[in-house]
Parts: sequence; structure tokens; C-alpha cells
Amino acid sequence: MTGDVTFPFSKTEYAERELSSMIRLMPHHSEVERAFHIMVDFAPVFIWIAEAGNIKRFYFNKVWLDYRGRSRAEEAEEGWLEGIHPDDYQAFRAECSEACLERRPYKVQYRFRRKDGIFRWVLETGVPYGRPDGELDGFVGSCVGIGEQKELEDQLFKMAHYDILTGIANRSLFINRLEHAISMSLRYKTMFALLYIDLDGFKAVNDQYGHKAGDILLVETARRLNYCVRESDTTARIGGDEFTVILSRINGEEDASSAARKIAEEIAKPFVIFDRTCSVTASIGIGIFPSDAFDAETLMKKADMDMYRRKGNRQDICRSTCS
Repeated sequence: MTGDVTFPFSKTEYAERELSSMIRLMPHHSEVERAFHIMVDFAPVFIWIAEAGNIKRFYFNKVWLDYRGRSRAEEAEEGWLEGIHPDDYQAFRAECSEACLERRPYKVQYRFRRKDGIFRWVLETGVPYGRPDGELDGFVGSCVGIGEQKELEDQLFKMAHYDILTGIANRSLFINRLEHAISMSLRYKTMFALLYIDLDGFKAVNDQYGHKAGDILLVETARRLNYCVRESDTTARIGGDEFTVILSRINGEEDASSAARKIAEEIAKPFVIFDRTCSVTASIGIGIFPSDAFDAETLMKKADMDMYRRKGNRQDICRSTCS
């Protein structure tokens, strides 16, 4: 298998029906066992058998080995573990260990490396098996590909949490990040800042050159915002030409003011749109947690009011220049 892991359920049903027919016609146990091994090797799923610890595995079917491009000896014991994505490994071990202790079936998702080096999502199901006296012999299980399902989930998540035009966080994700920042600030006794940003002159660009030009300006603004902040900070577009930035773990108000000045200077640089050079500016309001507010709603109002106060103190803020 060199492609993605997809296992049509209809094939599994067909294999089971064929095996049942074969078993009815086979009088000898050896023939039944041989038929079982054929079915397991060519069943359109990964099949494995593990020792009682459920990590050291000693059997992998042909579909598994073809996907991995490795021999059974290379995969045996803990050799197969190197195929699990590093970011998924700890969660996988935790789920397996808990299932072993409780001697129960389990399901876990992780990314598994294909022989060409590409990681694909799989859903693993494991079931314990043992002796009549209750002693656990090991686990038997299977893996099926869920790549398309995960891609759909990722698309739906992005649509629900990220601005379609600019790719940065939308209002929903912004509120979630803001609540999280408050929680972390209270727990670790730290400060953070909320910046409210409104583009001055955007409407003139939009009206004069059309919505496509306005969209280009918004996308470039988002890129400049990301350039000005750290990876630990959050940039968001909350509507129209309004943006927000959550500056995590600041040392004081001067850190927020410095970041605001940097953003204002970056946005004030000319934008090139359709071979024209356009200039807009930004009004930026600042709210500091916890000195300005103790909850998300109050902090947002504080930053919003500060933004409008600064806007009101400036001249010609609604004028843009394009040449």
C-alpha cells in the first residue's frame, strides 16, 4: 500500500462471507487455519497481535508490512513504535497503559508513518484476550485509515475558528484565547495586554478601488501584524477593518505601548495594490489585565474605548492616499 490508508467496509464484508463459505466446505482444521491466515494477511485493515503489555508486538499482517515497507522482524517487539508521530506518542502510550491495567478494549488515534515518509492518521482498536482462568495473554487489534475524516475535521475547525480571508483567528477563537489568557494570568500572577486596532482610511481605499483592493489591504495588514508579534501572541480579525492582538506575559504597560507603536509604524508603511501605492494608518487602543479589568468583557470595552479616544485625538484619520 503506497497510498493513503482507506479500507472499504464492503471488502471486509466480502472477505468474511467468502471465509464463512470456505469453512463450511472444509473438513480439516488445518485448512481452516490456512484460510484464516490468508484472510488476515489480505484483509483491507492493519492487523496486529501484542504481548500482555500491548507495546511489544509480534505479529503484523501483510497490509501493515506493505504500508510500512519493513519486514516483520524490523517491526517486531518495539520496532514498530518508531512509526508513530512524535507529537502523538505520549498520548498513545498513556491510553495503551491504562487499557492494559484495566484489561479493557480501547481506541486511539495517531499519525503513522508510511514507507515514503508521509504520516497518515489511523484509528487503532485493541481488544484484550486471555485464558479461561482470567490471566491476560495479550492484545489483538487493527488500524484503519481516517485521513479523509481528519482532513474534513481540520477544514471544519478552520472555518469555525479562523478568518477565511486573512487566515488569522476570527472573533470566536479570539474570545477563546482571551479567556485562556485571563485564566493563565490569574494562575501565574502575570500581566497581558489586549490591543484593539482600527484601520483609518480603509473605507476610502475600498470605495475608490473596489472590494478586491480592500481585501488585499486586509490580508497584508494581517501579515504585518503577525510580523510584529511573537508566536505566543494572538492576532485576530474581529470584523471589517478591525483587528485585535493579545500580547501574552508582558512586564508592564510600556511593553504594550512599544508593541502598539511598532504595529502603527508597520501599518503606516505604503501598501502596493494593483501597481498603486496606498497608505493608511491605524488607531490602537490598549487594555491591560489585570490593572484595567478582571474579566474579558470589561477588558474588551476598555481597549475599544481607548482606541476611539486615540482616534478622536487625531486629525485627517479618515483620509487615505493612493498614487
